[in-house]
Amino acid sequence: MRRDSRPKWLYDVQNRFWTWWAERYVAPFFDALGEDARFIGPRHVHLFGRGISAGRALHVIASSDAPVRLTVWAAPDKRGCIEIGDCVLLTGGTRILAARRISIGDGCMLAHDATITDCDWHGLYDRTEIDANARPVVLEDNVWLGDGAFVGKGVHIGENSIVGAHAVVTRDVPANVVVAGNPARIVKKLDPQKGFRTRMDLFKDVPALDRFMDQAYAEMLQGNTLLDWLRSRLAPDRDD
Repeated sequence: MRRDSRPKWLYDVQNRFWTWWAERYVAPFFDALGEDARFIGPRHVHLFGRGISAGRALHVIASSDAPVRLTVWAAPDKRGCIEIGDCVLLTGGTRILAARRISIGDGCMLAHDATITDCDWHGLYDRTEIDANARPVVLEDNVWLGDGAFVGKGVHIGENSIVGAHAVVTRDVPANVVVAGNPARIVKKLDPQKGFRTRMDLFKDVPALDRFMDQAYAEMLQGNTLLDWLRSRLAPDRDD
């Protein structure tokens, strides 16, 4: 697809449908969900277990080929949890699996296919043992997990740090660094004195951001018609 052929009114209808679906079929499975949550493809967001909570302005992008899954081990005698801060971004394929506790700070971003788990889910010798080795995972504020990154049990990642694409993190990561590889190691140090512009800044004034995005889409989709969109779906050409 070279361009979005939808008329603006169809774009608005789709957004309203996503909002309705998320409120009806996704939000009830959170213990708590802050205001201004946004779900793209909410039909493909799957929550399992109690103890899942998120702050304000959670942004989730999911699709049929890249669902987002948040799972808490639900044995009767267990009390695991997933705690997500404000203004967090979860993109397609994200998996967060908690037997004990996974805490994700404000402004964190998880790229496509990122995985966080706080246990191995099976013992080395007793393969029926589920979570005996569970250890909490903490991502401090403004952590960015790259495409396909894996964060394992007991890991603590300091604020502002970045985990490179497909890195495997099994040990703590200090603040203000970039790690990459398997096992992940520090490849760059960041200078906090330069300051960071984060998702907390982006969502500081949500109504103003919504107005800006609505105007931007109105300009981008200007002139599109329903017939235009249907033709692009049934018989696309090089302009589509």
